[in-house]
Amino acid sequence: MSATILIVDDDLLVLESLEDYLKQADYRVVTASSAREAIEKGRETPFDIGLLDMKMPEMDGFQVAAMLRQLQPGLRIIIFTGYASLESEARAAQLDFYEYLPKSNWHDLLLPTIELVLEEPERRLPKQRPATLERAAKQYIEEGKWELAAIAYEEAARIAEFIHEWENAAWLYTQAAENMERARGDSVETQRLNELAGCAQRIAEEGAVD
Repeated sequence: MSATILIVDDDLLVLESLEDYLKQADYRVVTASSAREAIEKGRETPFDIGLLDMKMPEMDGFQVAAMLRQLQPGLRIIIFTGYASLESEARAAQLDFYEYLPKSNWHDLLLPTIELVLEEPERRLPKQRPATLERAAKQYIEEGKWELAAIAYEEAARIAEFIHEWENAAWLYTQAAENMERARGDSVETQRLNELAGCAQRIAEEGAVD
C-alpha cells in the first residue's frame, strides 16, 4: 500500500509542483496551503509523513508539526525549507524530526529521503553535528545537503577572517561557493561567495608581499 504524505506550503506553485512530483512516484498526497488547513486535514486523515514548509505566515513549520503530532503522535516530520540555516536544522534535530531538507536541490534529496522514512522509520537527524564547522560541512556534503555545507564553510571562513587567517578564509569561501553553486547554480549567493573568496585571497597576497 502506498504511503500517504501531507504537504504543507503557503506557496501554491511549490505545493502543486510537489503534489505532481510525488503522485508520479505513486504516493498518495494531501495538500494544505496554511497551518489552519493542515490541522484540519490532520484531524480527518492519517498520514505516514508530513512534509512541512518552515516559513509560513500564520505559524512556522515547527509549530504546525507540534500540533499535528498531538493529533498523530507517530507522524514522521520532514522540514522542507527555502531558508536553510544550521540553527534551524539543529532545532529540527532536537525536536526529533526525521529530516531537514533545503529546497535548493530537492530533486536530489526528496524521494530518497521519503524512501528512507518508510524503510527506517526510527532514523533521526543527527542530534549533534561535528564540533568543527569544516567537519560539519563534509558531513553535509556526504548527505547531499550542499546549501548547508556552503553555510557551514562560510561561517568557518568568517572565523578565519576574524583571526586574520586570510589564505584559509579564501579557501573556505571557495568551498562555500562551490557547494552553493551545486545547490543553487550561478545565483547571487554563489557570486557573493566567490567575491568574498577573491577578496580574502587578495588580502592574503598583499600580506605575503608586505
